[in-house]
Amino acid sequence: MLQLKEQIIKSCKLHLDHKLNELKSALREVTEAGNSETKSTAGDKHETARAMMQLEQEKLGKQLQEAETQLADFERIDGSIQSDSVVLGSLIETDKGFFLIAASIGKLQVDDQTVFVISNKSPLAIALNGKKQKDTVLFNGVSYVIINIY
Repeated sequence: MLQLKEQIIKSCKLHLDHKLNELKSALREVTEAGNSETKSTAGDKHETARAMMQLEQEKLGKQLQEAETQLADFERIDGSIQSDSVVLGSLIETDKGFFLIAASIGKLQVDDQTVFVISNKSPLAIALNGKKQKDTVLFNGVSYVIINIY
């Protein structure tokens, strides 16, 4: 199971790297489009287009900053650490599936195994935090039985 955990962590890092590259590329394109925009005779139209590009740049900048923070948080996780209770970096096998407490990435498919990668600040992760094998956690009316922690 530790091999699965290593593969999940590797997949998460690749996912975040890919997301960062896409955001950087999109930001670069919007910036270049804004810089190449020439003043037209229809001044209001030009100003509206520049304002929209500026908003898009800000939105992409925030997304980029968030992705960089996620990657930095993820890099701090030591996947080799084993704990008897749920902590940051734990891979948890429950009766409802696998969860990795790391960053808000979402659903990943790794070697025919579906894994939900969730932030340690998410409500479910907070509910699972500190729990041990065979503990039951009730979250949003759903009961999760912890089968194993890796």
